Amino acid sequence: MKLPPLAIALLFAFLLCAPLMTGAQNGGFSLFKRSAEDSIIRKAKRYNLVALEDAAPGVFIDMRYKITSASGKPLYLEGMPCLVNRSTGEKIKRVHREMNTHGYALKVWDAWRPPEAHQALWDAVQDPNFVVPPSKGLSWHCYGISIDLTLVKLDGTAVAMPSDFDEFSPRAASDYQGGDHEIARRVALLQKAMTDAGFRTIKSEWWHFDDMKARGGIRNVTAADLGIKMPR
Repeated sequence: MKLPPLAIALLFAFLLCAPLMTGAQNGGFSLFKRSAEDSIIRKAKRYNLVALEDAAPGVFIDMRYKITSASGKPLYLEGMPCLVNRSTGEKIKRVHREMNTHGYALKVWDAWRPPEAHQALWDAVQDPNFVVPPSKGLSWHCYGISIDLTLVKLDGTAVAMPSDFDEFSPRAASDYQGGDHEIARRVALLQKAMTDAGFRTIKSEWWHFDDMKARGGIRNVTAADLGIKMPR
């Protein structure tokens, strides 16, 4: 059956608008959001930063600073991608595959962090045991070579770990010595895999790892460099 020209035109218009209508039903225009995120990712490549979802497929991503932070408000907007130095992403991919053999997957809570966000976090916390004072330099997060992550089951279901992300308490220490042997085993498993891959740990946070052997261009990248709007 041959459709009349008007019917063809209406059908074509519907197909063009369908993604936008779907996005609106979900609380926003997903097509526009994805386009904005893709623009950030393209700019990031100039600084040797890549999207973790591309560098390490299968890793779960839960950018916690899109929801809240120690400051009591989000540090990132919804369109904030998870970016890492390219060689750091390659290491994460290897660790993720190794964790799969043990029945676990990685879930990332934070990766590259704009200096603007780091300043906001310091203003809220002001505790050098947990946040690097900007007066003494930037966190390695701002260079895309630090990552905050945890273990989950292969389907993304949470497993018990010593503490939640950004819990500023003795339970956050990387040398967990609590009474739960299974939690201690998971922390030891994660930290051995990460250090074997070339990361270092820090004493105050079991979830934080620095890739001090990252290759390629390593530089401080601001939100303005990538066209990212920061929350007010």
